Amino acid sequence: MAFTVCRIQKIKSWGELGGSEQHTTRNRETPNADPFVSNIRLIGTANDPDLATLVQEKIGNQKIRKNAVLAVEFILSASAEYFRPDNPSQAGAYDPKRLNDFADAATQWLQSQYGDRIVRSELHLDEATPHIHAYLVPLDERGKLNCRALFGGSRKKLSELQDSFARAVQHLGIERGIKGSQATHTEVKDYYADIHRDSLNINLEQLPKPLLSESAASYRERVQKTLQPLFEIINHQLSDRQRLLKQKEELKQTTLSSEKERQKLEQRLHQQDALMHNWKELANQLRDLPLEDVAYELGLDPDTKGKNRWKGQGHIIHITDSKFYDFSGEQRGGGGAIDLVMHVRQCEFKQAIAWLSDRFGSSGMLRAVTHQARSQALQISKDEPAPKFVPPVPDESQWLSVQHYLTHERQLPSDWVKALHQQKLVYADSKQNAVFLQRSLDGETTGAFLRGTVGKHNTFLGLAPGSKRSAGWFYVRYGRSETDLIERVVLLKSPIDAISFLKLDYPPKTKTLYLTADSARSLPLDFLKKIPTLIAAYDNDSAGDEIARQIKQLLPQATRVRPKAKDWNEELKQQQQQQPKQQWQEQER
Repeated sequence: MAFTVCRIQKIKSWGELGGSEQHTTRNRETPNADPFVSNIRLIGTANDPDLATLVQEKIGNQKIRKNAVLAVEFILSASAEYFRPDNPSQAGAYDPKRLNDFADAATQWLQSQYGDRIVRSELHLDEATPHIHAYLVPLDERGKLNCRALFGGSRKKLSELQDSFARAVQHLGIERGIKGSQATHTEVKDYYADIHRDSLNINLEQLPKPLLSESAASYRERVQKTLQPLFEIINHQLSDRQRLLKQKEELKQTTLSSEKERQKLEQRLHQQDALMHNWKELANQLRDLPLEDVAYELGLDPDTKGKNRWKGQGHIIHITDSKFYDFSGEQRGGGGAIDLVMHVRQCEFKQAIAWLSDRFGSSGMLRAVTHQARSQALQISKDEPAPKFVPPVPDESQWLSVQHYLTHERQLPSDWVKALHQQKLVYADSKQNAVFLQRSLDGETTGAFLRGTVGKHNTFLGLAPGSKRSAGWFYVRYGRSETDLIERVVLLKSPIDAISFLKLDYPPKTKTLYLTADSARSLPLDFLKKIPTLIAAYDNDSAGDEIARQIKQLLPQATRVRPKAKDWNEELKQQQQQQPKQQWQEQER
């Protein structure tokens, strides 16, 4: 498992900066560095001036405080397991692709975070593990030396820096270290000092000397008695050590798991913060410019005689939120920044837009325009009556042809077709289309489904112009009483399928609504959520399966039922052909 390394070192003097450059450019002897391995400059070129000159050029002529930070040195790397996963202990080795991926990701992070304030970056390959030295001139948004603005003096800022770099390389499989860990790095001098400390090994000089008259067996017994207590202590210590190592590994795994969960939660929080920022930006864009700011730019001044009053240029204007009223001369009221500019400057819309853009920039101007457009649209929606659906005009001269199509070619029960026609739910238009009216669940006509009937292979179907696709449906009910509650709903693709399914389902055991909806988008969800039995009975094909899948996502109680034929009308016709004609006629009666 590989972890990120991201450290910074503040450089406060030119001498300290020169010493750091001597180290990173290898212009002075560096212990543990291989002199036969070349390092790589990632940002900058070999022909660049010295580091002090680069930093001075970036700082410019501004006055430098005595305690100012001139530059910040970054050290970016990852644990050895990333660069050489097969043999982490092999110092100086690395996988070329992994190295290039890391160098690219780190460089992209430096440039995206700090831009041209990074004046140099070196990739070091001559030590045990590849790492990057980068130099930042800590300029704030105003171009002033201000290290505190970038990194502050708190652990929180430094922790955010670690988080940012970890996100930049996480796609490489490198993880952030445990947040808040107290782990420290052992200095090289301390490491070697630990190696040479006296150990508590058994001193063989303490063994008893053999006696002249003593046999080997007797001497062996004496040595055992001398060493046995020490061996027992060592065995106990080894057992304790093994147990502690096991506990340590278990604790490490638990800690790593907890850290992963924390990082996931932190990432989600970061995403939520970004989403909230976007919502705030959007909300700000939808707000009009504050009329007080517009009045100020127009040359008006607050009137001390009244609250929210502005005067000047012959105007006495009272402002309340996005409304204004002028009490002087020809009294007039209005709303919004654009109206106020047009009123005070006595100009047209185009000139008002140009003036707002000049004074508040394009973003401010667009805010004003967006607000005005929204206000006008809301007013229009209140004043303009909603369009009413006008059903196709019935043509009784075409009805017999449509009826013949439905009862013979589609083999729908003739009594049912006649009943639907009498209820004016099915009729013919002038083009000999079968018109199936669509209604809201309250019975209001909202649209119509058209099915062509002219010719043997007529495939025309669609909605009548003006139909409200998701506000009404063709449906038929079946139940013992009109007052019975609907306990079962069957969803189907078309009106002909709905009537066909009802015939195949006849008589249903509970009050059932057979409703057509050609998409999950058009479902009356609030109504259907209360229905205990819901059947998605769509065509026996991939399109039917997809609609049923979408419905089940919205309404988990739904079940999928397929016809054996390609659709329910084909299944009805096949069943009719298998029954004796006389039996079929008796059923229709």
